[in-house]
Amino acid sequence: MNSKYAVSALCLVSSVLLYRPAFGHGTETHGKAKHADVQMKKMHHMMPRFSAAAASLEAALAKEDLTAAEAEANKILSALPDLEKSKPHKNLKEGPRFVELAKKEKLAVATTMDIAKKGDFAAALAAFKKAEAVCAECHAKFRD
Repeated sequence: MNSKYAVSALCLVSSVLLYRPAFGHGTETHGKAKHADVQMKKMHHMMPRFSAAAASLEAALAKEDLTAAEAEANKILSALPDLEKSKPHKNLKEGPRFVELAKKEKLAVATTMDIAKKGDFAAALAAFKKAEAVCAECHAKFRD
């Protein structure tokens, strides 16, 4: 097997495993009551797509496919303004930190793409690890 494809496959599998909690993020209830909040519903709808875009972005970077990477990065970047307007599941009093993490994610993804556009896909993959770390930090702090 070509090592380039092996790396791509490994990246895709690890991304799915890292973001696995987000795939189940659509139908659960919180505090025994469904949220009627419009932004929360948007967030529940967005997270599985956000996770899939992140996995696809990582795979595109591993394949050095700039066109696909840009398309996936744009999916993530277009979702972040809605995330900034959303309320977290827990630690509601720390809402400003939630917004700060969404902005940090936007910067990390934009930086990843700036690096990829220069043709340094190895460095872009390394930069994307920072974006993944922001996701993990946010989920650890603000998700059920």
